[in-house]
Amino acid sequence: MLDKLFPQPQPAPATPVNPTFNWDATSFFEQLTQKNKFAKEKRFAFCRVSGLDGFEEALAKLLTKTAFVCVSDISQGFTDINNTPHTRRVKTVFLAMRHAIDNMEARQRCMDTMRELFRQFMSVLILEQTRLQQHSIYIDPRITFQEIDKYFFSGCACAYFQIAVDTYTDLQFNQEEWT
Repeated sequence: MLDKLFPQPQPAPATPVNPTFNWDATSFFEQLTQKNKFAKEKRFAFCRVSGLDGFEEALAKLLTKTAFVCVSDISQGFTDINNTPHTRRVKTVFLAMRHAIDNMEARQRCMDTMRELFRQFMSVLILEQTRLQQHSIYIDPRITFQEIDKYFFSGCACAYFQIAVDTYTDLQFNQEEWT
């Protein structure tokens, strides 16, 4: 089923130029937003942002859109140089839905909608996790979901979730890289 939603990448050549397979979280969630019936029904639009500042810029577009899935193009992370060197990147996905100002019932309905969209996204991410493990990419199974305070942006329910992804990092010393 996942193959129908997301075509598989072509197999890597026997001796790849760059042995690091990379997972593009932004494209992944863009496709999820475009192909998910619930996201379409609730009119979620996808956009790329740069951190929370970029997310606030996207919210300015709420005059023409009612709901957003925004993936930040920046990530936090670290490189672990012990035993099996790997790099961890944490990607942030923001969700937002417009509602009537000072209407807590409408806000709650928006939060319920975003929770359901998150659940549906995670049902596909479980399948994607298995595929990624074949390329030595590991998604941390603890995916945080945070609802943003009602005072963050008036008339808009907001939440975000974060996904930590670990990839093998080749840290073998190569004399040719140095003078």
